Amino acid sequence: MNYLFVVAHPDDEVLGAGATINKLVNEGNDVSVCILSNQCNTRYDADLPASIKKSHKALGIRNSYIGSFKCLCFKDEPHQEMVQFIENAIIESNADVIFTHHPADLNNDHYITSISCMEASRLPQRQICDCKKIQAIYYMEIQSSTDWGLNKAWRGFEANTYSEVSEKNIGHKLRALAVYDNVIRNHPHPRSCESIQALSVVRGSESGYKYAEAFECVFRLGV
Repeated sequence: MNYLFVVAHPDDEVLGAGATINKLVNEGNDVSVCILSNQCNTRYDADLPASIKKSHKALGIRNSYIGSFKCLCFKDEPHQEMVQFIENAIIESNADVIFTHHPADLNNDHYITSISCMEASRLPQRQICDCKKIQAIYYMEIQSSTDWGLNKAWRGFEANTYSEVSEKNIGHKLRALAVYDNVIRNHPHPRSCESIQALSVVRGSESGYKYAEAFECVFRLGV
């Protein structure tokens, strides 16, 4: 299977699904990541592109599509260009399954990424290119963002799909986060190592696993 993770910023795919990505890679699946912004205005990585490569190496990711849309300014970026960038990633990765942000995330870039990804995911139905059908679409939860989606006008994240992961997968997730400056924080911040591990235990207890990452399936072909 070919999996594509579409996110706004470097580290979002790791926070939302790092353990699952590592598991999928180890199972022999083809995992690609589409990151819309190659910068982050809230951190100070001396060489962010190099950090992205190190992070993806820790998870086993080989295929990356890195955009140059301005961090925290997605609302001012050309929407069509953003959608087309994701469409190209869908085509080149030959994606079967797509993961992206929940649209109720506090971070506005996450919201715009989510709706842009939904629009791009219609590509197979538009019949304008030779592109196979998307089998499923999932929303991720990003700690310190999805959990702060306080606007009740939006329905919040509702887990309905659980990916069993191992302690080793979680270790790769934490190492993939650690390459970035100022991402992992001190406990009890939601992005502390303790909180990340604790959420995997909670999601595991909800689903009968020892450890798990949770997702919200919003589209699926077949039963």
